[in-house]
Amino acid sequence: MCGTLVDYRGVHGEGCVVVEDGVIVGITGRPPSAVNLLDYQGQGVYVAPGFIDLHVHLRGLGLSYKEDEHSGTAAAAASGITMVADMPNTVPRLSTAKTLSEKLQALERRSLVDYSVYAGIPGSLEEASRLASMPIAGFKVYPSDLLDRFDIVRAVLDSSDTLIVVHPELPEAEKPLVESNSSRTMHRGCHWETAAVELVASLQPRARVHITHVSCPSALERARLAGFTVDVTPHHLLLQEWDEDCLFRVNPPLRDAHHSMLLLERLLEGMVDAFASDHAPHAVWEKSEPLTCRPGIPWLEAWPQMLYCLVEAGALGLSKYLWLVSRGPARILGLSGYGVLETGARANLTVFRPGSGRVLAPELSKARHIPYFMERRCMEVLATIVGGVVVYHEGVLTGKTGAVNPFSWREGAHQRLHREEVSS
Repeated sequence: MCGTLVDYRGVHGEGCVVVEDGVIVGITGRPPSAVNLLDYQGQGVYVAPGFIDLHVHLRGLGLSYKEDEHSGTAAAAASGITMVADMPNTVPRLSTAKTLSEKLQALERRSLVDYSVYAGIPGSLEEASRLASMPIAGFKVYPSDLLDRFDIVRAVLDSSDTLIVVHPELPEAEKPLVESNSSRTMHRGCHWETAAVELVASLQPRARVHITHVSCPSALERARLAGFTVDVTPHHLLLQEWDEDCLFRVNPPLRDAHHSMLLLERLLEGMVDAFASDHAPHAVWEKSEPLTCRPGIPWLEAWPQMLYCLVEAGALGLSKYLWLVSRGPARILGLSGYGVLETGARANLTVFRPGSGRVLAPELSKARHIPYFMERRCMEVLATIVGGVVVYHEGVLTGKTGAVNPFSWREGAHQRLHREEVSS
């Protein structure tokens, strides 16, 4: 794979990445003699470490009508995303060893990109121990868990070798069932978000805590003060609360332009560790009634291209963008060998060309209705390589995959990948 080599450390110049058995074995300045060579040198094309989305809802199991492991990871591949981490609020929830095994098996059979899952908080400490022993990325804490399973939450937070991803709202924020988008923004205000971060911090966790989809600057600042890592979503940066359409309904809710601008300022000041999409697909009929429609926005076919506009505008450096989409998520997940171009790293690569265009309707995700149709995008993904296998090339899925779960022990070159302990 040849082009302008770049990662979070900067632009390394024109060159080629040499891959064997799913691992980068060399970086060279000249195209090597190879059977499967994609050469973009001299064409203004970047070859970067594969993008990672650490917060997606691939649905599957009883919710496969919304999205499934193949359609969701196909959409990811089209955006240069080479790894996804799937959330546990499926039907049934991923809070038992049996259901989690079924989910992992489905991903192993059908995923086009590297994958892992978060376990839901179970009903007993014994089940929590069983889940923790499985090849998962960590546990996900929802607002209801802070009410219904608080003792289990406290126990997993006390586990020093575990990643805990927290949805930062207190349970009280979820009580109303029927609301307009504007009233939801008022009811589910920043006070609930910041208070949830404060509650988790007060428990003095030994686990690695990650606060996901932060929508409020105050919650972000409190999380950083506690030493937690933080991600932000494209919708909390790019969209505002003003529209009552179902397509804009999401949890936590969209904020006003003032809060979005403050969140962007904190991002540009270096207070955010990663971008994450919170890709949340639904069927058309579930997004049709404004007062009762399901919350969530599908993002997998668009968000890296749209957020690259921050680079094109000169607000965000290319190296910082690559940290937020690749190396930052890898460190949060505790993975070495991801998010960097160097010998011994996982051969997950994203090849893209900067340039303006418009976001069209999704073609690969089952969720086809989006609130950002025809909005500006600022780069085009040309190829997505997973484990040295080209899974997407110039608009077409190749039908191949080299996908693995990096939290599983595999034979061969994948043994070189291991979990990396990263302090918050």
